[in-house]
Amino acid sequence: GVYESHYLAGGCAHAFERVVQLDVNDDKDDKKKKKVSFTFDSGPTIVLGCSKEPYNPLQQVLRAVGVDDQVEWIPYDGWGMIEHPASSKGNDDDDDGKKKEKRWKLTVGPDHFENGPLTQFASSSSSGSNNIDAIREFNELREITKPLVTGAATIPAMAMRPGSTALIPLLRYLPSLFSIIRNGVEASTGPFGPYMNGPIFTVRNAWLRDWLDALAFSLSGLPADRTSAGAMAYVLFDMHREGAALDYPKGGLGEVVKALVNGVEQPTKSGSNKKAVGLGRSKVNLRHHVESIDTTKDGTRVVGLTARKAGGKMVKVKATEGVICNAPMWSLRKLIKNEKALAILSGRADDVAVKDPSGGSTSIAAQSWQTDPAVDPKTGRGSVIRPARQQQQQSSEDADNLLAKCDNAEMTGSFLHLHVALDATNLDLDSLEPHYTVMDRGLEGDDRIINGVPDGPCGELNMIAVSNPCVLDRTLAPEGYVIVHAYGAGNEPYDIWKSKSNDDDTTTLTSTSRLDEEINSRDSGDRYQSSTYNALKDARGEALWRAIESIIPDARDRTVLAMLGSPLTHERYLRRPYGSYGAAFEDCLKDGSTNISNLMLAGDGVFPGIGIPAVALSGASAANGMVKVIEQWQCLDELKSQKLIS
Repeated sequence: GVYESHYLAGGCAHAFERVVQLDVNDDKDDKKKKKVSFTFDSGPTIVLGCSKEPYNPLQQVLRAVGVDDQVEWIPYDGWGMIEHPASSKGNDDDDDGKKKEKRWKLTVGPDHFENGPLTQFASSSSSGSNNIDAIREFNELREITKPLVTGAATIPAMAMRPGSTALIPLLRYLPSLFSIIRNGVEASTGPFGPYMNGPIFTVRNAWLRDWLDALAFSLSGLPADRTSAGAMAYVLFDMHREGAALDYPKGGLGEVVKALVNGVEQPTKSGSNKKAVGLGRSKVNLRHHVESIDTTKDGTRVVGLTARKAGGKMVKVKATEGVICNAPMWSLRKLIKNEKALAILSGRADDVAVKDPSGGSTSIAAQSWQTDPAVDPKTGRGSVIRPARQQQQQSSEDADNLLAKCDNAEMTGSFLHLHVALDATNLDLDSLEPHYTVMDRGLEGDDRIINGVPDGPCGELNMIAVSNPCVLDRTLAPEGYVIVHAYGAGNEPYDIWKSKSNDDDTTTLTSTSRLDEEINSRDSGDRYQSSTYNALKDARGEALWRAIESIIPDARDRTVLAMLGSPLTHERYLRRPYGSYGAAFEDCLKDGSTNISNLMLAGDGVFPGIGIPAVALSGASAANGMVKVIEQWQCLDELKSQKLIS
């Protein structure tokens, strides 16, 4: 079974419902109250590779478990870009020193980008390169990274497995494997830096570099040179190929979650028989907060879980095969209570945890963002992404210390989310795009330098994503209303939400944000209510409101429901330490294997890292690690016979 702490399935990609009482006029012109329900996506809003081949790992998993027909994908052709959005007062000229607003569209498919924004904007790049140089660089970059994609596109997620037998299923796809690694294994599985800054290729045009950073930041919360080379290559390929499309699931991302839950809970199948053969069903168990992963006394095998149900009752869960853990990697240490198991996972007997100053057992990991404590986050900007840490040569002892790798992995930034429901009276939805990226200070950022780091697309609360899905699917909101979701993905530093009221720098603006807080219901009465916290939310949320108002200028007047979530919301409700987006790519584990043979890891801390397609791949790999390699080979044969893989 699956054991989930939240009251909803889906993790960071779950959908949630809110009910609002609204005044309505009846035939007698009397006002009455009516309840209106809105359903929002909590997480990602742009998906590639689900409606058309080559399918991404998420769609591959849906197809492999036979639930792909439960999700209807709506393809669309691009998203709107808005730079330097005008204020709500319409002040969009240069007289007061503000840069003029730019509006353009990124259309997917061949030649649209090259003949559109790349030609239009790259020629004015401060690098001095002209647009011909930028187009040449862009096309050369796509050609050089093409092997990473064409090979990977023919190797299905179901062929992946962790550990020493990982190569065996890949023998079925040797030409594709050779294509991927022809520039070397490190260049193929590592970050994009060698394709951005040399030696493999160097991108010199400043505007193109900013654009690549913007794409990368939406994927990983980090600049392009620190993002997965494979992920960047896939985006460069898939967005600009013949037949390219962006995808949105009809009914919202919650429909994907429902399909995955159905896939887990359907009767077990065996062999080529499409019907259940009585092998039983699995189950997604909600409101089951895992307190520990339990092992044998000698720590050599996992035997099950201890979970806390709503209300506090503890339950023991016996594992028939083993455990796949997709909790954030920084949580692994506290989930293992057996000292001998900890020693095995650390690769040595004298393992010592890095203790949290608050007295807990959670390690203090490095964070991508550094924050100037002298800057008031309500009125100023004082945070930047740190330069990448130098990767030091590890001793064999350190290389085996899985717990240290998990404890010390760099945490990317957190999120601000603004979910709003709007009265759509006289709103022309057909004139709007289903998605926008709003660059508050422009793609290039402003002229400010903080701690030696210039501003840019990865700057603090510069890039704001705005999902406007009712353009594609009117059923997402009741008639006469629309939903909009604006968020800063990975560009909200956690540290600015720490309390300034005492010297304990681990105390946050509310005492209810601790990870082990019991969440009994969606309407928990102890939400963060302090005036300090709410004032900071109001101030920080202005960038999100500005982004929405750049699309719907009178959005605040139309608002019937507005909810702003902070890094503390992420930390508490999604069990994300420090509200982190995920691990920096350089610190991801190479696979989900551990020194305990029947304990596998998956999620954003395992290669290939952050993002739904990426974690679908690491999840599939971990699941394959639970069966013998011959059984996986037979499964691949069956999937091929059903034409689900090549």
